[in-house]
Amino acid sequence: MSNSHPQTPAALRFAGRAVLSAAAALVILFVLLFAAYALPGEPVRKNIARSVPLLQEEGLYPEYFGFKLFQMDNYTDTIMLFEAASADETTPLQAMMTSTAYNVDNFETLHDDLAAYLDARSQGRTGADTGLEPFSYARYWHGYLIWLRPLLLVLTYGQVRVANYLLFAALACLLLWQLWRACGWRAVLWFAVSQLLVSCFFVPRQMQFFTCFAVAYAACIWVLARPRRADTLAVGLAVTGVCTAFLDLLVTPILTFGLPVTVWLLDRRVGEDKPLRRCGVVCGGAVCWGAGYALCWASKWVLASTVTGQDIIGDALHQASVRTSADTWHGMELTWGNIFRFVFDTLSSRELLIPLAVLTVASIAAFVLCLRSREALLRALPLALVALSAPAWLALLRTHSIQHGWFTWRALGVKLFAGFAFLWYSCSLKAGAARLGRILHR
Repeated sequence: MSNSHPQTPAALRFAGRAVLSAAAALVILFVLLFAAYALPGEPVRKNIARSVPLLQEEGLYPEYFGFKLFQMDNYTDTIMLFEAASADETTPLQAMMTSTAYNVDNFETLHDDLAAYLDARSQGRTGADTGLEPFSYARYWHGYLIWLRPLLLVLTYGQVRVANYLLFAALACLLLWQLWRACGWRAVLWFAVSQLLVSCFFVPRQMQFFTCFAVAYAACIWVLARPRRADTLAVGLAVTGVCTAFLDLLVTPILTFGLPVTVWLLDRRVGEDKPLRRCGVVCGGAVCWGAGYALCWASKWVLASTVTGQDIIGDALHQASVRTSADTWHGMELTWGNIFRFVFDTLSSRELLIPLAVLTVASIAAFVLCLRSREALLRALPLALVALSAPAWLALLRTHSIQHGWFTWRALGVKLFAGFAFLWYSCSLKAGAARLGRILHR
């Protein structure tokens, strides 16, 4: 009992730091978003009007290389432009809470609806007078407008893409340099390959894809700026969770947890080397990140319900239920049984089931054969936990993950980065060759 008393104040101090840091982040983001909504609307609409032909030419869902996973999402970015254009219809606070866009009865004409809305606004008409129906994404904060709306004062949407690429390149270069210094060239290789495999080169092209990658890279840069203690990392993850929920539209949020934690585990300057304690840091960090994420998101529901008088909380809880429980996709109810049956039937019809089964067994056998030692496996276990966080997230939000799989798949960048590191620290080709040689010479 005597040993428990000194720990209680430390735990309370940590909780206080985490709560205050997360609250401060939320307040700062709120003020920045309010300022973005308070900007003049006319120059924003002029630049959006110049952008509409590009959207109409590309279409709402352009696809590259004939590959579904390279499909873009101009539809969501058009909604973002709508929100930027309509932000001055009411007071900044009311506009922040309602997050209004417009359409007719066919969402496939959204880019044309944007052109019609801009034309109506140029004639002094707003709201219902535009001839379009308003719809609201009030359950999200839409914090990406902190970046997007000021840029639209002076840039078109196509030029915003260029600005995204410049910022993305700067963040990526700084992060790779820090990884080289703190973690070594292998970490640079693992990170670069993992990001290329999830087509990070397309990310800045879409505003909605860009946000989580930018937050995740910035969080990694913060982690690597100097050695971080475990409690400081946890507080930083709580803040990162807040920033993710505020800025993102549920695209690839797990990146902002998994990538920073992985670079912390790889940082050679971090003193903590006990595997089980590092596993505890991963799990505790996940709780802190999740708490910051959930509380930030829920704060919008409460505040928007209070300001607008609408049942935003009910709508948000309904949407959360839809995304985490069985819904339909192409007429199929997304129960786990149906999902596994669909995968089985698809692989069987394409004669891929047996080859994949053989490959899976061979991979497991190769892993066991190349395992360095039980101690090495234990040391690499924290990385395995991080690698599993991405598929766990995708499974938790299975309906959303499947319905929007052409962009949610990029969350696997966490699995790849942490997975490469896990395999390196737990396995050795030299050990595998030696074991195989002994087996063959028996």
